[in-house]
Amino acid sequence: MDRQLLQEIKKKQLQPVYFFYGEETFLIEETCEWMIKQLIDEEGDAWNKVILDLDEVPIQSLVQEAETPPFFGDIRVIVGKNATFLTGSKKRNEVEHQPESLLDYLKDPLPGNIVILTVPTGKIDKRKKIVKELEKKARVVVFSRLTEKEQWEWVRKREKQLGITFEESALRSLLYLLGNDLRLINQECVKLATYVGKGGQITSDIVSMLVPRTLEQDVFKLTDCVSKQKIDEALRIWYDLLYQREEPIRILSLIIRQFRLMLQTQVLARQGKSEKEIAAHLKVHPYPVKLALKQGGIYTEEQLRLFLMKALQADQDIKSGKVEKALAVERLFLQVNESR
Repeated sequence: MDRQLLQEIKKKQLQPVYFFYGEETFLIEETCEWMIKQLIDEEGDAWNKVILDLDEVPIQSLVQEAETPPFFGDIRVIVGKNATFLTGSKKRNEVEHQPESLLDYLKDPLPGNIVILTVPTGKIDKRKKIVKELEKKARVVVFSRLTEKEQWEWVRKREKQLGITFEESALRSLLYLLGNDLRLINQECVKLATYVGKGGQITSDIVSMLVPRTLEQDVFKLTDCVSKQKIDEALRIWYDLLYQREEPIRILSLIIRQFRLMLQTQVLARQGKSEKEIAAHLKVHPYPVKLALKQGGIYTEEQLRLFLMKALQADQDIKSGKVEKALAVERLFLQVNESR
């Protein structure tokens, strides 16, 4: 949650209109819920809280609600979620919004009412007049994806709220498994807290046991086994993925991505770039960069280029119908192993 906004709300330094947008939708929703709890007591919740989905109702309906005085209280909160008419995207059967009604409201907002508009994307259309006016007259907060450090701090705060503690290695594993999906991270934190109970400690083994691995992590483990010449283990993972009905072409595409990442990180590291700089350059999370450097470090650049070429050739052979899908991937494993 934006710290400055938090302090403003606690001090009752309120604005009539708030505009929240960005890719971190979980934080947007969490902030809206927190603001409502801070501004409206439980008795007035049913009367003075209105939440409208602007993908289903027009903005003029929200303005009508905003022009209605509070009932049995001093503050009324009106949330308009999915205000995608403020972006450049268009949808089928789109609601007919009349932005001029909001423009008129911004000129003279009703005292005592708080309007919150949210957009679940970082791409708003700043050419639109209504967006320009919101940026001038509303309290705007952009909710970008959290950095690795911010994710770490967020989970540390969450563990205090849940009354649990993470071993450092367990927290690192959790964030790697779940990536930058804060909603999923929160969901898994709650699940882990339920498992260990109040005052419990979460270890790497518990994370490994309870947090589901993604296909990407399984493919990383598979390529790691291949790189270490553990072909039997690699094939075990491969057959397990096939048993789970994972598509061979999708698995191969992730193998290609991993080989490419190993090559790119090695090349950039040789140019003197740090892990952080490499992650920023490639626009990926720092932890996969760290693992790719370690995984690819046992190969020369020429070997990695050869592996990538062979993986791309396997992909081409499948798509052209030359080789059956599963056979092409299994043959790739053997080719990589023999190239060591």
